[in-house]
Amino acid sequence: MELNIFVPEYVDTTIMDKCFLDRVSTFTPIQSGSFSPEEKLKALQKFIVLEKDHFMVFLRGGEPFKCSYQSRNAIMYEIRYGCWWKSFDMKFPSENGLRLVKQPPIHYFVRSDDSDSLHLNNATEDNTIVEYFDNDGDVDLESFAKIVKSKPHCVQKYFIINSGSEYRAVETDNVANTYVFSSRLKHRIVDTLASGKATIETFIEEDKHLEEKLAKPERLPGFKLRDADGNVISDGEPFALQILGDREGYESDELPKKLSKGERLFYGKDWLTIGFYIHENQDNFLYGHPDGGVYFTCETIDDIVYLKCGDSYLYNNLERPFNSISIGSAVPTKEQRIQIHYNDDGDIMLSGWGDRIYAMCEWVKFSCGSIGFNPSEEQLRWESPMELRIVRV
Repeated sequence: MELNIFVPEYVDTTIMDKCFLDRVSTFTPIQSGSFSPEEKLKALQKFIVLEKDHFMVFLRGGEPFKCSYQSRNAIMYEIRYGCWWKSFDMKFPSENGLRLVKQPPIHYFVRSDDSDSLHLNNATEDNTIVEYFDNDGDVDLESFAKIVKSKPHCVQKYFIINSGSEYRAVETDNVANTYVFSSRLKHRIVDTLASGKATIETFIEEDKHLEEKLAKPERLPGFKLRDADGNVISDGEPFALQILGDREGYESDELPKKLSKGERLFYGKDWLTIGFYIHENQDNFLYGHPDGGVYFTCETIDDIVYLKCGDSYLYNNLERPFNSISIGSAVPTKEQRIQIHYNDDGDIMLSGWGDRIYAMCEWVKFSCGSIGFNPSEEQLRWESPMELRIVRV
């Protein structure tokens, strides 16, 4: 959807900061004396009129908004994808009489032919200003830094270069300090750099510890399933699996009355339990649930320990998204096996057999934890593996 931008005769657009959304906007020259915004609103639901030191946003349903050029791309992004007068009024606060995003825009330098940021498919590039270059030979970090310093209304500490699918963050005062990252990581990296919540050194340091977040594929010799105290769990001995972490359910010092023994065990913590597909002929699956779990056992076959629920085996379902953990009646094949790992506290983590990706639990709202092996860069970097505590019953 194109945006309509009307340009009075006294406004010079060549001296304005460029915006990503200019490429999907129609700039129409007007004569200020004869242009009537009220009449134009009868034909258009929304449009922008540029002025020398601000711009006006016209939306049906209320008075026009006087806006700061600092936030032009962010405001254009919002109204392009649908914005009513009331929602605009709430989203963009007024400062010195101008509507704006309080965080300054971050400066992008983008190769103009085919770069990821030109796709306009997410909000990472909404609060930005941009300059384009034709080929990678035109990249001059010192010149780019001078451009950023000449624009005090944008983020001064860093700028972003995007060429093809590659992104690079550069420190303005020390252009030798750079960090290269992919489009999958850009939202978190660009946002935290722009807001001052992270530095380039933050991500360089994270890189050093990525190896530590991967599972070790080697099997422990003579592996036995043990609880956190080191006691061996015998085949067929029931236990529950508590999901550890910052999300500890709704902890309470007092148990509600009339709870059964099982309910007392599960109350106030997060647990592994079993779900099922209503409309699919599929094996049941593992997921996280607060205040309720099921009992598991283990079975050792040819020196390999399998986790079970009832008569069914837990297995790595390679046919489901992110290889979710399912339960089925057959002994898992080698490719389907679940490998058990111990952390430093004696609790366990799960991976695919010989794989390096730990199972993670992603909570959907409060009541459901989706479990699977997600190999994405952002998950490996910023999410923690699911840690499970064996609780004897």
